[in-house]
Amino acid sequence: MDQIAFISGGTFYYWNSILLTAAAAVAICFFLACYLGKSGNAIAGFAVVPLALVLSLGLARFVHWYCRADSYDSFLAAMTDYSSGGYALLGVFAGCLLGAGIVRLLFLNRNLPQMLDCMAIAGCAGMAVGRLASFFNSSDRGQIVQSIQSLPFVYPVTNAVSGALEYRLATFVIQAMVAGVLFVGLAVFDWRSHRQGRGRDGDTCLVFLLFYGASQVVLDSTRYDSLFFRSNGFVSMVQVLAAVAMAFSAVMFSVRLVKGRGFRWWCVPLWLAQLAAVGGAGYMEYYVQRRGNEAVFAYSVMSGCLLVVIVLALAARYLGNRALEKNGIL
Repeated sequence: MDQIAFISGGTFYYWNSILLTAAAAVAICFFLACYLGKSGNAIAGFAVVPLALVLSLGLARFVHWYCRADSYDSFLAAMTDYSSGGYALLGVFAGCLLGAGIVRLLFLNRNLPQMLDCMAIAGCAGMAVGRLASFFNSSDRGQIVQSIQSLPFVYPVTNAVSGALEYRLATFVIQAMVAGVLFVGLAVFDWRSHRQGRGRDGDTCLVFLLFYGASQVVLDSTRYDSLFFRSNGFVSMVQVLAAVAMAFSAVMFSVRLVKGRGFRWWCVPLWLAQLAAVGGAGYMEYYVQRRGNEAVFAYSVMSGCLLVVIVLALAARYLGNRALEKNGIL
């Protein structure tokens, strides 16, 4: 249950809502600072913010309703009454992407990749704040941990049935820290690459998809309240879409590699190694769901496999960029 921050008249204000509102404000401020600083296109910047907000709110609720339909009286109630219920971060991603696409279609902005780069950086800042909203409810935790009983890895939760205090993995804190590190890393990466004249619009967003996708494949697996597809009820929607985001980035960098250097025989083992690493990560997800007592081992191997995918994708990006630079294309 969400903790009440204060009451004004008959209106209840919850800490969870306050933190999420602060996260949205942080993301908006960083986006505008980044985008206006790079493009100077105030019209597109201030047009996409309210559009993305409205779309994100609706889509975040829609995704949550899809996965948690039993939490609402009906679809209409879920989409019209926002005084209760939850939201899914996947809907926020979709809303921002759709908002940026609409602004591009309206010709307010002719450089969609540049806008997405700024959204990726700002999104990390917002998520670093927004994930902390789980301090004030019981969401976004993992399995019970016996060896550690303190932050940032473990946070106590009162069992709703027994009333006993349980020390569970603080997935939300780890996610906030990952988002914070990514924010700093992406900001530095974007600044350095463009300062050195080697920047390519869209790369910051692709790198974000690689790293954030990998982190969510692992971290969402630890949650006891993951969002699942209705079709089966045990495949995490977040994990699947995070893996798709990683695959998209890897494919884009591989296309650039082939475009710059042409097809080479060593491209095949590079791609096969990535596929093998993805398969290994998938197997470890199967493994940990059946041997929860070996979670540390399983998640370590899973993280290692995903790190291989990231390293090989970044290697393809580097080789492709070098070739395009020599050809005078980049």
